[in-house]
Parts: sequence; structure tokens; C-alpha cells
Amino acid sequence: MNTKRPYQHILKNLFHEQATEIIPLLFPGYWVKEVLDVEMPELKSTEVEGPVSEFEQGLASLALPGAQVIKAYQTEWIEHSGHFERAYRVHDPKTKKPSYLLIEVQTEREDEDLPPRLLCNFASVARYVAKEVRQGSNDVPEDEVTKKVEQKGTIMNRGYNLSPVVLCSFPQAVPAPIRETFQDEVILSFNFETLRLWEKDAREFLNTHVTATYFLLPVMKNADADLLGLAIEELTQRFQADEQELGRHLTGLNLLLQQSETMSDEQKLGAQEHLQRFRHLMTNDPFEE
Repeated sequence: MNTKRPYQHILKNLFHEQATEIIPLLFPGYWVKEVLDVEMPELKSTEVEGPVSEFEQGLASLALPGAQVIKAYQTEWIEHSGHFERAYRVHDPKTKKPSYLLIEVQTEREDEDLPPRLLCNFASVARYVAKEVRQGSNDVPEDEVTKKVEQKGTIMNRGYNLSPVVLCSFPQAVPAPIRETFQDEVILSFNFETLRLWEKDAREFLNTHVTATYFLLPVMKNADADLLGLAIEELTQRFQADEQELGRHLTGLNLLLQQSETMSDEQKLGAQEHLQRFRHLMTNDPFEE
């Protein structure tokens, strides 16, 4: 992932470009040791031409008696897809194990694909991390890593911690864990942490003067027009020599301002007045070219 902006959506890029500054504030006690760009393998399925064989029909009937196979597919594993996901090796104050964060940014209220997308990314990053830990590339003695990796157990206790997290912006649309059933039995369960931005205090983040977090302020509690006005002025100073970057940060702030469920309509209008003089630098399109 050689480009600066690996994601299509501006909110994801703003977060991941500045994650080393943002993560210690959102996760007190954590700090980023290494940024990992993990290539995501893909599965490509194509329909098999011709009738379904008796063997294929028999296999399906074993799993689901009485079922009839309508179509069969050939699935191909593509190791090098050219698509990357960013993860972070972090210092975790609660454990000595190598620890990793995989963070998905919620960009819209209704995104039913978010949990399955996070699960797919989690599986691929876990595969990458297990290899990295097995090779002893972290701050753990190699013999101890090998011993832990070879222990039987789930993926989460094989010598490292990998935590999937969703950065949530909308109180009325918190993504739900995955729980799939088959014939009344749970066959897949996937939980993840939801970091709820509306529980964070915008005043505290403004007082840090870490401008990397300012595009997130509109969805935090105690955000109002005056506070955002101060943040906008500070961003103006931070990017006074780079109007393009200023425009990107203000675009992200404006997108979350429009969707905010914590600010009143009156306060939103007041904040828009602070943004008015920068309209020529901003876009309402969340997808970057």
C-alpha cells in the first residue's frame, strides 16, 4: 500500500493516515509500535456450467436432507488481490503478549455489510499476524513465541491478542455482532468492540490540541458551534500552507457534522457559519478520487 490514501472513503483515510496520533487518545494507555499494511486475499466464485452431478447432490443432501442443489460454483483463492487493510501493532498496558488493533470506521448509519466485512478482514489479518508472531518479529523471545503459538486453543490465545474494533458515530445505529445459525444451532459467532464516540467529551479532545482528532468532534458529546469554531481555527493554522489538506479535514468534519446525533439543529447551523468561508475547499462527496 504505497499510496497515502489506501481507502476510498475520506473518513477512513483521515483516521488511518493519523492513527498513530488518534489511537492513544481513543484508547488510553495504548500507543502504536508499528503500522501494518496487510494484503487481503480474495475468493472468486464462478458458476459451473452444466447439470449438477449426483455426487454434488448427495453431498448437499447429507448436510441438509431434502435439499436440492440448483447451482454449483467453482471457488478460486486469490492470494495477491492488490487490496490492503491497515492494522496496528500496539503497546497494550494490560498484557505482555504482542497486541494488535484492527479498526473499522463507521461512515454511515445503515451499513449491513460492516460486520461481515470486519470478519473477513479479521480472518486475513489474524493469518498475517500469526505468521509474523511465529517468525519472532515482535518484542517477545522467539522460544516463548514458538511455545505459545504451538499451544492448542482458539486464535485469540496463540501468543498474541488481535482486537477488532468499530469506531461508531451514530447512537441509533450501533453495528451488531454476527450470530449465524443453522438448524437452530449457532455455527458462527463474531463479536467486536464498539468504541462509541458520543461517549467521548469533545472538550477534552479539543484541549489536547491534537488536530488529527478534530474531524471526529461533531459526533462527540458537548460539541457545539463555539467549540467547533475553535477547532476550525486551529485546523486553519495547522494547514495554513496546505489548502488541499485543510479542505480534506474540514470536509470530514462537515460530513460528521451533517450526520451528528449529538448536536442540535441550531448548533449545527452555527457551526456551518464557521465553515462558510472555506466552502471552496470542501466537497460533499465522501469518496475521494
